[in-house]
Amino acid sequence: MNAPDIESVRRLGFAAVLALVVALPCFGQSVADAEKELARIEDEYRTARLRGDVGFLERLYAPELHITGTNGSIIERNADIAGFASGAIKPESIDRSEMRTSIYGDAAVVIGRDDLKGRYNGVIGGGAVRFTHVYVRRNGQWQLVASQGTWIQQK
Repeated sequence: MNAPDIESVRRLGFAAVLALVVALPCFGQSVADAEKELARIEDEYRTARLRGDVGFLERLYAPELHITGTNGSIIERNADIAGFASGAIKPESIDRSEMRTSIYGDAAVVIGRDDLKGRYNGVIGGGAVRFTHVYVRRNGQWQLVASQGTWIQQK
């Protein structure tokens, strides 16, 4: 068996370095870092909802966001933002717990529980909601692309 010539070794080395440079953006954030970032985003999202921070919602919500409400209705992005802007949606408290995050490259799923109190379209009430949030990372920023909530039935 002949030993490889120096030029072949150089080409192979160049190809390996080039492949690494091209692949590096795919490894931009560790799973642990992504989980921490999403936990921070979920906390900021909770705070934004309590304060009616429409600017935050506009940045977080992807243009194609659809929210599946606890009654099965589909709420469009702009309708949800308008509800917060007008005060029709006004949570008084949101106690978050039982959060779990799964990362799939540039997509993530966060599930958890919100214990809510507040006003929704003039109705005052509250209860516990199990939620699922689906995020996609675009241009280095996580955006909410889907959300679904289900009332947790009392036993």
